[in-house]
Amino acid sequence: MGKLVALAQVGLLVTVFGTGCSIIPSGGTETCVDWVRFETPQDQYDKSGMVLVGKSVGKVGETSIYGYKATTHLVEVERVLKGDPRDVNLRISSMPQTCTGGESYPDGDPLDTDQRVIIFATEQGSEWFTMTPAQGVLPFRHGTELPFR
Repeated sequence: MGKLVALAQVGLLVTVFGTGCSIIPSGGTETCVDWVRFETPQDQYDKSGMVLVGKSVGKVGETSIYGYKATTHLVEVERVLKGDPRDVNLRISSMPQTCTGGESYPDGDPLDTDQRVIIFATEQGSEWFTMTPAQGVLPFRHGTELPFR
């Protein structure tokens, strides 16, 4: 039923997930993605295409991925830790959860905050997304040390 897919960037494994289908109460089916779980923030950093410190300054639209709506935020980039965002204000979409009956963020959108955060991102096509729904954003207060090197 499921199929294993690997996304690679310059030979490095970025993320691995399985896909399958489930039946939703409305009688349709939905794609289910089993997200990789990172043991440490260092693992996330190592596998990310881009890592930055910044904060969302507002929602600027939606996109779609895996059949789910993903909210796109304008992120004010304070500091780039890895990668090249090519802009100080960057559009990043929160990766939606799957197998939720069509609800993209049952536990809340992780980028829907006015707090300073670390964002672990990956590029899908020409768009940036948080790496996974649960592990794409970490709170990051001023004076706190980075949880990776």
